[in-house]
Amino acid sequence: MGKQPEKKAVTTPDKLFVFGLDEEGKPRGARFPEFSEKVASAAAQMKLASVHPASPAVTEIGMKLPAGRLYASGKAFVPPIRRDLLGKLKAALNTAGDESRVHQPAPSPEKAKATDRVVAAGLPRTWDSIAVGQLVLVEDDDPGFGWWPCLVTKRENQVLTLQLRDYPDKGTYVRHIAQVGLVNPGPE
Repeated sequence: MGKQPEKKAVTTPDKLFVFGLDEEGKPRGARFPEFSEKVASAAAQMKLASVHPASPAVTEIGMKLPAGRLYASGKAFVPPIRRDLLGKLKAALNTAGDESRVHQPAPSPEKAKATDRVVAAGLPRTWDSIAVGQLVLVEDDDPGFGWWPCLVTKRENQVLTLQLRDYPDKGTYVRHIAQVGLVNPGPE
């Protein structure tokens, strides 16, 4: 009788990847089995980007990240990682096209004031793909004042809360996604 071949367990890849430089400039990263608003929110508080869904290239490298944890308090544990792994993730993300959706943390008010403008996390390709941190165009309440670049600060189903990109202290807008304009993201 021959030896039976070992059966390898089929594992499904994790679905949420969190990585970036923390406030001290140290690379951190983790993977989580499912997308969770709590994890994405904790990542944003730590000034880390979260990626969901991820392209196959990002997923392949992202599976090398250590497993992260979300505590009952709402804080997340995202351990330190090697700088070269962070570089590989960023490179894969840049070549991923629009397959991966990156949720960037909003800059701190001090950083926004220091740079005098908030940097947009990206440009959505469709109205359904609009996410927090992305740049869209919004018509002013007075149509004579034109359209203004705004960052999405919150999304609840089809309703967006927006902040002027260049004048973050001027209040917020609340608009349905059909009332905002998309900035041309360039060739596909």
